[in-house]
Amino acid sequence: MTGPVGSDVPAEVAADVPADVRGWIGEARYHETADFPVERGYVWTSCASVENGNPLFWDDDVADELTGGPIAPPTALSLWFRPHHWQPGQTTRRQPLQVHFDLKERLGLPEAVMTDSVVVFHEPVRPGDVISTSQVLRSVSQPKTTRLGTGRFWVIDVEYRSHRGVVGVETFTGFGYRRAAAPATAAPAGRDPGGDAVGDRPPDAPAADPDPVPGPVPPPLHGDVAVGDRLPPLRHEVTATTVVLGALATRDWRPMHHDVDFAVNRNGARDIFLNTPNQQAWFERYVTDWTGPRGRLGRMRFRMRDSVYPGDTMVLTGTVDETARDPAGCGWVTLTIELRAGDRLCTTCAVRVALPTSPADNPWRRRGDQWQP
Repeated sequence: MTGPVGSDVPAEVAADVPADVRGWIGEARYHETADFPVERGYVWTSCASVENGNPLFWDDDVADELTGGPIAPPTALSLWFRPHHWQPGQTTRRQPLQVHFDLKERLGLPEAVMTDSVVVFHEPVRPGDVISTSQVLRSVSQPKTTRLGTGRFWVIDVEYRSHRGVVGVETFTGFGYRRAAAPATAAPAGRDPGGDAVGDRPPDAPAADPDPVPGPVPPPLHGDVAVGDRLPPLRHEVTATTVVLGALATRDWRPMHHDVDFAVNRNGARDIFLNTPNQQAWFERYVTDWTGPRGRLGRMRFRMRDSVYPGDTMVLTGTVDETARDPAGCGWVTLTIELRAGDRLCTTCAVRVALPTSPADNPWRRRGDQWQP
């Protein structure tokens, strides 16, 4: 059995997993519709949180020319299905990834982090769209022991749809565990699906902030780009406002992104820290600063190794790993991007982005079989 559109994760489950959990594998569960339609106020707040000046999201003339009207940033995908923190008549709080919490409870694993995420972008999301979702459990591992504790890894797909069809698929890898009795070091901050995560990561060798490296003159055409090209670095001084604005812009109400006491004393972090959806937005801004508004994200895979805190100087650097044209003639560039804070490698990200192959080519106009992210 394979996953929904965009998933490359096979369905599998360890033999010792309870029978009812085994029955969840491959089953679409928690069919939900967003509490509100996509609206431009959140589009602009999302862009403001990462200082993304892409005219595609601010200038209606540019949006009309490239995409036939305003759209939302692709990396804002999960924003549209995150439930309200409170609403009239609410008796229980909805979770943004309920299958994850079901697994924690059923398998008796009270702690959990999200370690990896892959998101594939299909049809653009537009103001007025109402996004619906479903969740599919793809795999549950045998028991594993890491420096966090002993538990299991699991993989969950979330499919996002509008009335036009699938707009994206996000695949999460989580690790549910019981804390180690005497960890050698304090565990880094964990992430719930509504929050952020650092999983069981090997240490990385320190590295100095890179010197500025000239990149191609934006906006590049596909033929302008070669393997080994380096994108200009992006530096940003992170403050508490950066962190809180990022959480607000992604509708992430988890307290580790605004409550210092919770972040330090409950999560073991040194301060509040950037959440995952906001980091996705930073990566999008970094890529489209280089590509210009005609660049269209196709796929993003990232892994969090350490957290980004107020007081950090966040530095993003990128390198071209591959250039290719698919059978439909779309020009693709694959980038490897690193986010560092000082000598710490915090996040690695692989991005597949479409660039125009000629001045007349527009990746945003591709639909159906012409768009293969």
